[in-house]
Amino acid sequence: MEVASSNFLVPNGTFIVELAAFLIVLLILRRYVLPPISKIIDERQATIRKALADAEEAKQRAAEAEEEYKRIVGEARQQARSVVEEANRQAEQARADRREQAEAEYQRIVASAYAEIDAQTRRARQELRQQVADLAIVVAERVIGEGIDRQAQSALIDRTISEVTDSSSDLGQLAGSQAGGSQTAGERA
Repeated sequence: MEVASSNFLVPNGTFIVELAAFLIVLLILRRYVLPPISKIIDERQATIRKALADAEEAKQRAAEAEEEYKRIVGEARQQARSVVEEANRQAEQARADRREQAEAEYQRIVASAYAEIDAQTRRARQELRQQVADLAIVVAERVIGEGIDRQAQSALIDRTISEVTDSSSDLGQLAGSQAGGSQTAGERA
């Protein structure tokens, strides 16, 4: 018997008890320990799957948000360009309007100045005629030594002055046309 107890391949009573204890522990582990651990592992896997799905969804939303951002920025740039173009157009229109107003004001001032000069020239000529007429009557009275009909003399003097004025204006026009011709020649040079 000693041989049988020394042979480790032959099962003895300890081996059977150890095997039974192992199977009992295995059953206890399988029945009471493994289900909560499996449950925790399953929950953890579900949490990880959900986190991955949420991350993928967040990534998709971030991509969509980036596309929306790019679209909004593009629209804002386009609007900014159109606002700048409109402002430039309005500024150019305002400049043109001011230029037209300035030109109209210039023309009005020049016309007013010419009218004023013309009116002053007419007044000066009238005053000069009157002074010449009065002077001529005084000179004629002194020369003749007697009273002269003022109205007849005044008509005679007016006629003489208009003849002199007409001839002097003809000379002025002739001189002006000669000056204009020399200006034209000067401009050519």
